[in-house]
Amino acid sequence: MEGRATPSGWYTDPWRRSEYRYFNGVQWTSDVAIDGQRYVDLPTQPHAPQPASPTASRGLAVTSFVTAAAAVLLGWVPFIFVLAACAAIAAIVFGLLGLGAARRQVGQGRGFAVAGLALSPVALAVCVGGFFFTTAVLRDFNDLVEPGPFELAEEQPCTADNGRVTFRGTIRNLDDRARDYRIVVEISNAGEQAKVTMVRVPGVGPGQTEQWSSSAIASSSSVVCRVTDVLGPLPFVDEQS
Repeated sequence: MEGRATPSGWYTDPWRRSEYRYFNGVQWTSDVAIDGQRYVDLPTQPHAPQPASPTASRGLAVTSFVTAAAAVLLGWVPFIFVLAACAAIAAIVFGLLGLGAARRQVGQGRGFAVAGLALSPVALAVCVGGFFFTTAVLRDFNDLVEPGPFELAEEQPCTADNGRVTFRGTIRNLDDRARDYRIVVEISNAGEQAKVTMVRVPGVGPGQTEQWSSSAIASSSSVVCRVTDVLGPLPFVDEQS
């Protein structure tokens, strides 16, 4: 029963008469290998320890491949690219250890180790793309919450006509580059829930002033209008479309 715990294969010669000796799953044989060449040795001694299972050695190689593949798949994801880059570096380490173990086990696990080492540079390249993608995401979200310097004017009070309230004003771009704005307007009607609308003012050049207006249906002429926030463009949305 003990011999079945270790699969057949080439292992380091326990008698050190050659580099490797073949274990058939039950006992050592006379088949040996030196520098990749196979020979037939003298009959083996009856008592020798069974070889250690190569599972751990293959595990290093498999870990290298799986880690590198995961890094390739996730390296482009914003913020996750940092973990993916660490995984790619770990895959290189596991791959080198797996190759060393494969040499001691006559090639067992070598394919996974080589694949892991081959995928690791690809994963690192993908992570570089993930870095630039993350930079773009951060820039777009920063433009959303920080639309730059501006000057906002409101025409108070807002006007009501035939059940519709209109609120107008102007916005001036004080930045040195063109800006897109989204003006959040709240229209409160007595006894009703406040209505919130968003006015898009695209392509305001440096120093330019553009008019904006917002309207909503109201059942009463007693309304209060105010601007609650000014945002930039939505991320990943073409404001010119």
